[in-house]
Amino acid sequence: MPAIGIGFDFDHTLGRDGGLETIAFYHLAAEMGAPLDEAEPVWAERVAEALRLFRAGSASLEEVVAQFVTALGRTANDRDAMRYRDICYDLVDTHVRPQSGARELLAELAARGIRTAILTNGWSPLQYLKIARALDYDGTILVSDELGFAKPDATAFAKLVDVLDVERNACWYVGDNPKTDIAGAMSAGLYGVWFDGDGVTYPADAPPPDLCITSLGELLDALPGQFSPVEKSHL
Repeated sequence: MPAIGIGFDFDHTLGRDGGLETIAFYHLAAEMGAPLDEAEPVWAERVAEALRLFRAGSASLEEVVAQFVTALGRTANDRDAMRYRDICYDLVDTHVRPQSGARELLAELAARGIRTAILTNGWSPLQYLKIARALDYDGTILVSDELGFAKPDATAFAKLVDVLDVERNACWYVGDNPKTDIAGAMSAGLYGVWFDGDGVTYPADAPPPDLCITSLGELLDALPGQFSPVEKSHL
C-alpha cells in the first residue's frame, strides 16, 4: 500500500477553463436572438446564481438552463440544455489550459510512485474533456454527477480514499476552495492542502488548512521525507 495518496481538485487547481460555463450562457443567449452585455451586472449575477445552484446540487442543469431561457423572454424546451452542453464542449479547446506546473507535478509524483486521483465537482463528459485538454493524465477521475454526491460531502472524499487505497489520514487533498475542498476534506479526515494560486485571503469562517502552497511545485517539498503530514502543529 502506498505511504500516501494525493487527490486533486481540477478547476482552478490543476487546470483553468477561463469561465467556460459562464461564457456558454452568453453564447446560448446570442443564438436565441437575445444577445447580452457581459458587463451588465444583473445578467452576470443571474448566470452566476444559475451555476451556483447547479454546482451545489440544488437544481439540475436542465432546470437552470430553462430558467435562464425563460428570463430571456423565450419559451424553454428540452433541447436548450442539450445545446448549452454542446456549446460548452465546443469551448474546451479554446478556453481550457493547465495550471502552471500541473503536468510537471503529476509526472514527478508518478515517477516517485505516489498514487494520485482527481476528484472534481461538475458534469461529465465536460470534466473529462477539460482534464484531457489540460493534462496528460491516466489516473482515476471522479466526477460528482457520476458519483451522485459532490464536495464537500464526506462521501465524495471517502470514495477518493477508496480509489487511492490508502489510510484516510494518509490521504492528502489539494484544492483551491477553502470550504468545498479544504473544509470538506479535513472534516472527512483527510489532510487538506490549500492551493492559493491567485493570492487571495483565506476566509476566517473556514478551518485553516493543514498546509498552504502558492505554486503546485511546492507540494513536492512537503512530501514525506521532507515533511511529516502528521505533524500538523508545526504548520
